[in-house]
Amino acid sequence: MRTALTSTLVALLAPAVIFACGDSPTASSDAADTAAADTADTDLVAVDAADVADTDPGPDTVVPQRPASYRAIGGMSMGAAAITIALERPGTFDLVGALGGYADTTYMMAQMLRLQLGGFCALDDLAGRDDLDDPAAVPPVMCGPGLTRSPLEIPQDFDRLHYDDNGITMTREFYGQIIENFAEAYGNLAVPAHADSPILPAGLDLAWFRATSPAARCAAPVPIAKAFSYNAEYNPDGTYDVIPLCDILRPDDPALPPSWFDPATPRTNPIPPLLAVDLNGDGRRDYGEPVLLNPWERYRDVGPDGCDDAFEDGLGGCADAPAVLAPGDDPNGDRYDWALNPDGAEGNDRYDLGEPFEDLGLDGVASAVSGFADQGEGNGEWDAVDAYETLLDHDADSRIRALDAAALDTMDFWLDAGIRDALGAGIATRNLVAALRSRGRDVHVYRDFTSNPDALVPEVDREGLIGQIFETDFSAATIGRDVYVEYGDPDATASEIEDGDGKHVGRGVDALNRLASFLVAALQRFPDPDTEEAPLSNPASLADTYYSAGLQARRAYTIGLPPGYDLPENSAKRYPVVFFLHGLGQDASDLAPAAIATSVLMSEGLLPKAIFVFPDGACCFRDSETGGRECACGDSHGGVRSCVDPACTGASDACAVRDIPNDRLERECAKGSLYANMQGNRWGEPRDDMGYRQSVLDLVDYIDTRWRTKAATE
Repeated sequence: MRTALTSTLVALLAPAVIFACGDSPTASSDAADTAAADTADTDLVAVDAADVADTDPGPDTVVPQRPASYRAIGGMSMGAAAITIALERPGTFDLVGALGGYADTTYMMAQMLRLQLGGFCALDDLAGRDDLDDPAAVPPVMCGPGLTRSPLEIPQDFDRLHYDDNGITMTREFYGQIIENFAEAYGNLAVPAHADSPILPAGLDLAWFRATSPAARCAAPVPIAKAFSYNAEYNPDGTYDVIPLCDILRPDDPALPPSWFDPATPRTNPIPPLLAVDLNGDGRRDYGEPVLLNPWERYRDVGPDGCDDAFEDGLGGCADAPAVLAPGDDPNGDRYDWALNPDGAEGNDRYDLGEPFEDLGLDGVASAVSGFADQGEGNGEWDAVDAYETLLDHDADSRIRALDAAALDTMDFWLDAGIRDALGAGIATRNLVAALRSRGRDVHVYRDFTSNPDALVPEVDREGLIGQIFETDFSAATIGRDVYVEYGDPDATASEIEDGDGKHVGRGVDALNRLASFLVAALQRFPDPDTEEAPLSNPASLADTYYSAGLQARRAYTIGLPPGYDLPENSAKRYPVVFFLHGLGQDASDLAPAAIATSVLMSEGLLPKAIFVFPDGACCFRDSETGGRECACGDSHGGVRSCVDPACTGASDACAVRDIPNDRLERECAKGSLYANMQGNRWGEPRDDMGYRQSVLDLVDYIDTRWRTKAATE
């Protein structure tokens, strides 16, 4: 029976897990993509065992007694924003899971500026050249890769972005969508935003932008106003036009990785938040021409002591001359290390009060040169683009460090990430561990889920975990209140890495083990678990809708009901709730198989009974005919989608449903909601009805009124 149930679980959950992690239910690429990626050879990241061996596997000696909310929340990939949602409302969830995601948004911004938007040569090496569009030019016109600051970061630059297809198919178009998504979620993080659009750059001719098709904008871009074109690195005296950036979707050259820039491919893909410096004046962004970046005033990430390690005097100050240091020496003890010095400010990829900065405004150019003082210049304070404040509001690292201790103590944390995650989830999640440790939390770090002495479950291999996981003790007293599992083998072979070792989804059954481990831990930590066998509910999984104030519209979700929920004799019985958030490019219905799988396991007594809720993180549609927003549409069928009346605030069965042709519906954001309270849509319009983070909290409240949930204890 156990073997049959395990097979059922794998069959039902495997597609759902891939959906939860990323943008493709089939994580394999075609032969040309694979060959091109092999040519790039950027997956073979060197990772020392020391970088992943910060293992503290012992149990917590003291597990605090506290009220139980009987709720847990977690998510994979984009869904790891579950941790930010939980930190928004402390006390709502007992266990919070962030699985392989990017909830440290300040790190994601810093990484993007250094790597995905970096790697350009200095202006002195580019000015006056007629070979800027030649990748083979000598001397080179692209000087990447950009600066890496961790062994887990993958070397890359704007023209040679890293390609991977492990759960996320990272074509060049994908990167453009992610950049747009970040701007839609938080505002423009690359340059100051337009006064009438939080997403588009200041100085952009907004009338031209809105009246011109994307193809026409790429064919004949209009330079932005000169006042907004200054940049200390690439346009210090305003000599060059700065133009809206148009890129390629993917290279025409089959020998290039699908994420690389190919000068021979037409630039037909506008990336609205970005600008390029047109050094050769040909009216387009060429290979090697830099992206304009004015995100904040230039600063030195050396800590409040104001000096690099070599100049530190060991007393908290700075010496006049550099010393010769041994590797790892840090005389003032201020260098950030996620495991050893979580409060260090030097090298932590963010500005800290007291660090030296140039008070020249965001463009880094003195007003004596430009003729005017730009944002922040000369005010004696470090300044960043306005979007940075929104980013901080969504940043789990900042929220953990700032949250009241009693509020933080209401929840336990379950984290995982891969050492070869292509978008940097490993570093982002290590930073969350550091933030928790800075607050005195004893985070237990495990090296992988299985197959080594420092693993979460050391005595089994990855294929065997799912067969034993329901008898494994994941209580706080056994494995720790706060858990971080860093998966991937530092000594993996090239073949194992190609198969996904340590990557976004992982290899083989890794993703299934990750999801199952979190769910088992969440259910085990609810008091008084109900594991009696019971018949499956009818239906075990269903789609429903609710009205979200955050979206000002009707919203869909998927729910899985525990076995026996519908029986008359259980009409007074109440259940804990687990919320789980899907990944980028998917919607709630993609996790319906997970609801069915958990119901089967609960019916056999292998899992404690609970209600499973899958919020929708897909972006709402705009109806091109009516201009209205549609936030509760079903899957496409026969060329239409069935959409619930967005204005309906009553019971689900009282809401009208209309069929709308697919060709009238377009998502309002580029890729996914990021579960953020988004600042605007893909057309650059500011909005106050894109509260996707709030929509999840609206759903939490609604579930308590619609279904028989267990009340929190005092």
